[in-house]
Amino acid sequence: MNWFLDMCILIFYSSGDKSKFSVKTLEFMSKHKEEKYLVCYYIVEENLPKWIKRQQIIVKEVIRKIKKDSYNIGESDEGSFLYPQDKQKAEKLFIKSSLTVDKTNFITELQIIQKEQEFKLIRFIEQRVEKVIPIKDIDTELKSKLFTYTNNISDSITIASGIQQHNKEHLILLTSDKKDWRRENLELAVNENSKLAEKYKKIPEIKYIQDI
Repeated sequence: MNWFLDMCILIFYSSGDKSKFSVKTLEFMSKHKEEKYLVCYYIVEENLPKWIKRQQIIVKEVIRKIKKDSYNIGESDEGSFLYPQDKQKAEKLFIKSSLTVDKTNFITELQIIQKEQEFKLIRFIEQRVEKVIPIKDIDTELKSKLFTYTNNISDSITIASGIQQHNKEHLILLTSDKKDWRRENLELAVNENSKLAEKYKKIPEIKYIQDI
């Protein structure tokens, strides 16, 4: 079986935490060791590097806050690149740090966890992933139609890549996103346009990691 992975699957796999999604992802990977994992170039070359960079900034912002309590997370030049959910994550980490006596050890462990996740992501992509659909080959019309229904540019690009690859080889889309990664969104985006409907006759199945 060929599994086309949403970026969230890579993050769950590498997180090292005990969340339901991470545990389910590790169980899935363990059971499907011999199967092929596909990831689009957009994730590998653009989306994931940006995510990794934000995680690095989160750690730096937490350290700034630990060292100077009056500091507001996100007010540095690089902190401006953080999304609201990134800042929330940083705030939670700071609150956690305030409950520890050894702040130096907390900072060291935080840095180690971030580096380990980054290493695990890179190693997984290098050793177990086949990269598909170069960014220059993404169907802009398909991406645009998908955006109409997802209102999310990253999802639109990733799903478009999955549809394009599925029409070359059979695959299943794997995600945790039940909001935007829905089969009806894919079918509407493709079938409302006769040109796209002719070009992409096969719509991939979608499975959700939390339900497997």
